Amino acid sequence: MELKKDLKITERFVWNHVNTIFIVLSILIAILILRSELINNFISSLNNLRYVGVFIAGLFFSYGFTTAPAISVLYLLAKDSNIVLVALIGSVGAIISDFLIFSFVKYELTKEIKRIEREINFHPKFKFIKMLKKIAPFIGGLIIASPLPDEIAAAIFGAIKFDNKKFLIIAFFAKFISILIIASLAKLI
Repeated sequence: MELKKDLKITERFVWNHVNTIFIVLSILIAILILRSELINNFISSLNNLRYVGVFIAGLFFSYGFTTAPAISVLYLLAKDSNIVLVALIGSVGAIISDFLIFSFVKYELTKEIKRIEREINFHPKFKFIKMLKKIAPFIGGLIIASPLPDEIAAAIFGAIKFDNKKFLIIAFFAKFISILIIASLAKLI
């Protein structure tokens, strides 16, 4: 009986803190990647496939729970690579992921947001989407450049139906700068 009660408490704790648990696991995986001799040797042995690895790490760089491991892999790959190429190729991978999120929100989720606005019947001056349009490019660009989950920024840009080309330009430059910083640190440390 006591075991069942303990399991219920543990289950409730896990479900109440699932995001925190995933973030902690993500950070632990990133540390493992950096400290594991086996993983370091594998990454060192990639040679010509190094930039394929950079592209794949870039794809994972945009998602909240995979950002930390992607940073670790990009860091290791940049040690023996051209940092500008790492930033360019990693950024291409990252903006593909960002664009997938952006497109989903822009074309699917905004329909739901507008439906909710109609159901709640907001006063037109206080429409959420209208407020976001004014500050979205600045806030979204900062979020994309930071290690915060890109899902937030892509959702903001998608919610205001931001222009696809402008989004790709902002996302690319923000990711390029952040990956270039990681690659530069790999050369310095």
